[in-house]
Amino acid sequence: MNGLAGKRVFISGGCGDIGRAVAARFLAADARVLVGDLLKPEDGWRVANALHPSHALYIPCDVTSAASVETAFRAVEDELKGIDVAICCAGAVANEPFIQITEANWIRTLNVNLTGSLRVAQAAARLMMKNPPAEKKRRGTVIFTGSWIQTMPWPEGGSYCASKAGQEMLMKVMAQEVAPHGITCNVVAPGIVYAGLSRAIYDRDTVFRQRADQTIPLGRLCSAEEVAGAFLYLASPDGAYVTGTSIVVDGGASLVRRDA
Repeated sequence: MNGLAGKRVFISGGCGDIGRAVAARFLAADARVLVGDLLKPEDGWRVANALHPSHALYIPCDVTSAASVETAFRAVEDELKGIDVAICCAGAVANEPFIQITEANWIRTLNVNLTGSLRVAQAAARLMMKNPPAEKKRRGTVIFTGSWIQTMPWPEGGSYCASKAGQEMLMKVMAQEVAPHGITCNVVAPGIVYAGLSRAIYDRDTVFRQRADQTIPLGRLCSAEEVAGAFLYLASPDGAYVTGTSIVVDGGASLVRRDA
């Protein structure tokens, strides 16, 4: 996609399936990408080098730690000399019946998905405000990785649904407040992706697998690569006037499938 050459990109959770697919698309557009994740440095650098030998970098980043996020963004400033695109891809899920939701799982899910997004988005926006306005006064964009169930319930998904619903509202508030600074903020909301957390649950849990198969009108799970294009669009000049919204990439799951 045109207009992304030389752009400086940070992706939290960048070594996961979706994070790597998104990174690969930006790198193919000649952007520079720093992936942050919880891997050991040698493993993280192995992922980065596989993505691109020179334009992909790795930094340890735990989004549940404010200090870790601050350290990661110091690396962004040192290595990339600023930031144009920040993508919150780190995620956690713990499926439990509502009556059995544990406080520990509730707290961890919200800390990673919601508070972690806040930490990354704040750090990114502060750095973006230092950018000189580009074409159409744009200084940068922040993109949250949401979920199609941010607006509708999913069985045994109380903590996850709540975290993603909160993330969507956080995005809207942020978009409204940072727009005057030339920063856009949106959500890419995948459906059930055969990757990462969803793939692990789909492969091991027959009940979840049957439920998922019966949910999607297009009749299949999507790939991480199919989701990645939406991030690219929002960061590109084509998406410069899009802010405060969610792009849902769910194969029609949110339509509610009805078999004749």
